[in-house]
Amino acid sequence: MTNPKLVDAMREGGKYLPLMKRHFRHRGEGYHVIIRPARLVDREGKEKEYYPGIREELVEDALRKLALEQFNGAYFDNQAGVQFTVYQLNKELQSLGHEFKRSSLVDALRICSGVLLTIAKEDGDLVMESPIFPLLLLGRKKDWVKHPKDTRCYVKFHPLVTQSIGCLTYRQFDYASYMHYTHRLSRWLHKRLAHNYSQAGLLHPYTIRLSTILRDSGTHHSLRASNNARQVEEALTELQERDIVMSLTRDVLRGPRHSLVDITYTLLPTMTFIEEVKKANRRVKLLSTRP
Repeated sequence: MTNPKLVDAMREGGKYLPLMKRHFRHRGEGYHVIIRPARLVDREGKEKEYYPGIREELVEDALRKLALEQFNGAYFDNQAGVQFTVYQLNKELQSLGHEFKRSSLVDALRICSGVLLTIAKEDGDLVMESPIFPLLLLGRKKDWVKHPKDTRCYVKFHPLVTQSIGCLTYRQFDYASYMHYTHRLSRWLHKRLAHNYSQAGLLHPYTIRLSTILRDSGTHHSLRASNNARQVEEALTELQERDIVMSLTRDVLRGPRHSLVDITYTLLPTMTFIEEVKKANRRVKLLSTRP
């Protein structure tokens, strides 16, 4: 989730990365997440560590989409997963405007399998410790290079994904629009709105602060507040261009010498997005009433 140039500068001896620590809030409760980087061995036999980034996020979301398609989704030891080929994954991402080499996608899968996420409450109680993909089964390289359409792979999703599916809290949203965004922060805001803004309506605008977006999205914090605000403005502009947000207002909080302290954004959704939320609400209600 971090700028590649900054990550390179953080590597000790060009190889090893420190634990990454982040704080976020969910449903009014504070949490800490500690990310232990994944260690990969390159073609020359050299070790190098990686944090999960934009590529890994896109790969995970694409695999969740493939899991919904016929015969791809599966359960392994009661945990949700997906079977796929590298060719399928590559074609799915290409169709949404994201071009990667197949070897790069395999690296992304290995990073998701090798990284360790530790989530704890503010009081220190451990909530969960797991890789993004607790289980990864890959065919041999020579197989997925020579027979990319036939060599099956499998990943098991993070336990919180399985829990969300089981508890019916995983909400449907416009996947195609979400994956076509230019900015990663746009995707985060779209997903945040889709999951948290269940009361979306013209009479119920959504309010969120700049500080909340920076804290909970994992976006890199610039030392200059104006740079942080610019990132958010770019993302909000893209949401307007994608017909998610109709209009927005800003309440800017200034400090000494007119310095930027925070911004409260009030977002008014479009009718298109409101209809999507209503569909998701109906789906949740239908699933929750099934025996």
